[in-house]
Amino acid sequence: MTARELITPRVLGVGTLSLNSASAQTIDFGTPDDLKLVGGFANYKPGDRVVAVFTASTAGTTNTVTFSVQDAPDNNGSIGTPATAVTAGTLATGTGNQACSVGVQIQPGRPWLRFRAQGNGTTDTWVVRCTVLALPRAGY
Repeated sequence: MTARELITPRVLGVGTLSLNSASAQTIDFGTPDDLKLVGGFANYKPGDRVVAVFTASTAGTTNTVTFSVQDAPDNNGSIGTPATAVTAGTLATGTGNQACSVGVQIQPGRPWLRFRAQGNGTTDTWVVRCTVLALPRAGY
C-alpha cells in the first residue's frame, strides 16, 4: 500500500447511551458492553490504528458532557480492571450538541476498551453514540 492509496476503515462497534446523570456511564456496544479487540473481532488486526468518534445530542443548553476511554487486561474472557487509555485528540466538553474523535493507543496485554460519557447534571438528556473504527497501517 502506498501513501496515496485510500485507507478502508473497518467498523469495530457502534454503541449508544441515554445520559441524564452526573455520573460516568459506560456506552453499550451490546454483549459484552465493552469491546475486546484481540480475539474479539475478526475485523481487528494487530497493528491497526483505532479511532473513536463520539457524538452527543441534546435539545438542552444547561449541562455539559465529557467523554473518556479506558483500556483493560483480559480476566478469563471478561474485562479486567480498567484504567485511562492513552489517547490522542480532544475529548469534547460543552453544552449543546458535541462531537469529537480520538486515536486510541493499543497497549500490550490490554485488549479491552471501554468508552464512557459523563454529564454534569440532570437537567439535560443526551443521546450519546460512539463509533469505533480500525484503520490499517500502510504496508499491512
